[in-house]
Amino acid sequence: MKKMLVIQISLLLLVSGSLGGMLYYTDIYEKIQGGIVEVLCLSCIKLNPKTTTEFTFDTANGKPHSKFVLDYIIEGPVFLHYSEDDCPGCDVMFPIIKQFLNVEPEKEKSYHKMTSFENQTVPYFYIYLDDDATSQEWLDSFYIYDKDHIQGLPMFSVISLGYHHGGEIRPYYSTLYGAFKENTQQRIDLLTGLIQEAFKLYEENLPGYIK
Repeated sequence: MKKMLVIQISLLLLVSGSLGGMLYYTDIYEKIQGGIVEVLCLSCIKLNPKTTTEFTFDTANGKPHSKFVLDYIIEGPVFLHYSEDDCPGCDVMFPIIKQFLNVEPEKEKSYHKMTSFENQTVPYFYIYLDDDATSQEWLDSFYIYDKDHIQGLPMFSVISLGYHHGGEIRPYYSTLYGAFKENTQQRIDLLTGLIQEAFKLYEENLPGYIK
């Protein structure tokens, strides 16, 4: 009996040591935590959320709008495009966004460009969550603009300006998730409607925002 107990304890220690070594010497745990627990690839789990283009003043986590967004919003509505590794939905939307906004990001590298849509300025940010060179401020913005608390990718946020209660002009944003709609043209149509609404709001409220 005692011999069997000793064997069982020895095996338990051996397995525990092996698992501990694997977690210590590899990045498997961090990869799983970062790619699955923290941010889900919507297409990987076959989640197709009901995408709406409603705008809101409230950030997803109650924190202030990102400084880089506030720095660039005086140029035009800011477009944020979030992506990561091993995300089929991200791969579907990547070429569509490139075509839609005439930008040329590399798939695995964060990127920024002052671009335009229908002759109106759009500060564009491609935020690749698995790029070690991505600034912490850009990474943190994902949780600020995750409007519906989905924590899934791909995710697209457009930050414009709106008239808040009390007469104050504030950043006013909407967020879309996943490889929404059924085909490329439907996706472009939805993006077009969203950014046109953002421009309309922006033009109405910019004079009151710049003091």
